[in-house]
Amino acid sequence: MQEKRGRSKDEEKRGQIIDAAGALFVEHGFEKVSMEGIAKSAGVSKQTVYSHFGNKQQLFTAAIDAKCEEYDLVPEKHGAEMDFETYLNYFCTHLTSLLSSDEAIAIFRVCVRESGNTEVGELFWAAGPGKIRQRLYDYLGEQCRLGHLQINNIEFATSQLIAMIHSETQFRSLLCLTQSKSPADLEAYARSCVQIFLKAYRS
Repeated sequence: MQEKRGRSKDEEKRGQIIDAAGALFVEHGFEKVSMEGIAKSAGVSKQTVYSHFGNKQQLFTAAIDAKCEEYDLVPEKHGAEMDFETYLNYFCTHLTSLLSSDEAIAIFRVCVRESGNTEVGELFWAAGPGKIRQRLYDYLGEQCRLGHLQINNIEFATSQLIAMIHSETQFRSLLCLTQSKSPADLEAYARSCVQIFLKAYRS
């Protein structure tokens, strides 16, 4: 089996910068974090940070992008390899894990805390929820064209499936309440959401 190519030094530095930025945004919020502070935390020069990212907005977007990619929610990468039911289970279980993760809860709290700053909300929506929603919308549309699903309003159906995935676990975590759901419980919940969805829309 062919080994994966290792990351170049340039890619490693970019990853360091994104990791440092993500941690600082979670701890201090968007407004209080500076490019200089990110550089110091990443152990690189400010010039290096600017060579990878033109501004703090790009870094905030990259940090959210990286977290979404970590949970592998890209239909283009797997949609053609799985039948539609298997893929929907895959997508929803991974989305459930992402939404209930400590990092996602923390960055959501940052956005709520800085809700008066519309820029932060727009950046978060475009890089995270908006992008995930659009990819699911496109996937459902393709499955309708292939005859696997019968959906009159794909926008509604996309919202319905994502709304179901926002579970009690996520809501309790946002409120800093204890929750006892295991990863297995979350996966079972996500799969049940898919079954309800398919009962409504399977051709």
